[in-house]
Amino acid sequence: MIKQVVVKGVFMKRYPLIRTFALYSMFAFVLMGIVLSLVIYEHIKNDKLGNLEEVAKITISTVVKNNLTKTDFADNITDIKASQIKSNIIESMDLYDIQSIMLINQDEKVIMADHAVFTGELPNQKDLEKVLNGEVSFVVSDAYALNNAEDGNKGKLVINIYEPIIYDGKVEGVAVLQILEKNISEHANMIVQVIVLTVFGGFLILFLLLVGILYKTSQTLRHQNKELINQKSEIELSLKRLDDSYLNTVFALSNAVDARDPYTAGHSERVSKISMLLSRELKLTAENQEILEYAGLFHDIGKIGIPDHILNKNGKLTDEEYEVIKKHPDIGISILSNVSFLAEALPIIRHHHEKFAGNGYPCGIRGEEIPLGSRIIAIADTYDAMTTDRPYRQRFSHEVAVAEIRKNSGTQFDQKLVEAFMKIESIVKDLN
Repeated sequence: MIKQVVVKGVFMKRYPLIRTFALYSMFAFVLMGIVLSLVIYEHIKNDKLGNLEEVAKITISTVVKNNLTKTDFADNITDIKASQIKSNIIESMDLYDIQSIMLINQDEKVIMADHAVFTGELPNQKDLEKVLNGEVSFVVSDAYALNNAEDGNKGKLVINIYEPIIYDGKVEGVAVLQILEKNISEHANMIVQVIVLTVFGGFLILFLLLVGILYKTSQTLRHQNKELINQKSEIELSLKRLDDSYLNTVFALSNAVDARDPYTAGHSERVSKISMLLSRELKLTAENQEILEYAGLFHDIGKIGIPDHILNKNGKLTDEEYEVIKKHPDIGISILSNVSFLAEALPIIRHHHEKFAGNGYPCGIRGEEIPLGSRIIAIADTYDAMTTDRPYRQRFSHEVAVAEIRKNSGTQFDQKLVEAFMKIESIVKDLN
């Protein structure tokens, strides 16, 4: 038994869909069962009382009116007539479960009552007056307990049915038929139980069928989910290999750019290192530092698309040549756009030649419109360019380069970043 309970618990935990379905279904079934029982019970009870109304009319017509006249309601009925009525009424009482009959005249005086239940208890005054006044033609009282009854009937719940006795269109009295409440409730409960058990059986079969379907569905979903997880792992592994392949290609291209110009060999790596030093000084997150590192490494990769005669020209560039040079950020973006993990580095690479005052390229944006990473690389790129030999000039000293960066603070460079660079310039000097 314990093993079965444990197995059932493990089963429910393993299949939460079935567990949820079982709980909601049980709640819905219990709620529906309660509502259905109440509705059926009230319907059967009302139907039973409707039948009793017909019984009351028949009893009054065949037993009372055939043996009494309206003058008999002026006073007590004679013993002979009372005995005759009681003997004739026994058959109706047994047939329709009537416990007692009482006759009351317009003066609200009991003129006849059988010995079965009534022992001086009068019916509900309001219900009696409604019938005597002709306000209603039929009244069923609420159930109440007999307090003064004998013969084992004391405390039993009864229902009174008030039926007017009419002669020549006038109410001369009222017949009060008394019925044990259990005769109605037991009958209704029995039918309700049969219906509820039938419905419960049907729903139980339906529930088990649905659980079976859900179980098979859950197994299928679990199997499919497992396959999807495996496929996801395979796809992630493939994407990683693809990214690694792209990265190796990008590194190769970046090295190719440096190889085209021996004067700038190692430039991208140094820009990346200086940018990382500055990012640590600014206390950027580890994630943003990694993005900036890649942006620094590949910031000039677009120069692979610039002709050698322009890229390695000894003299000053013409306006047309300078316009060609200005295209290298966008060329770099085109090359790197398929490398998914470099997506956040692309805006930094594209805008690293923007100037804080707004007169840079390719978009001419200004201030904090320029990505923070681009503003950082702008300082690192300019510093390394000035401290490296070029075909058309000798390198500048560290001190001159630092002074030039300070001079262009607020115009070419972000003032706050220049202040941060000044705090690490001695460390940057040691990189060369």
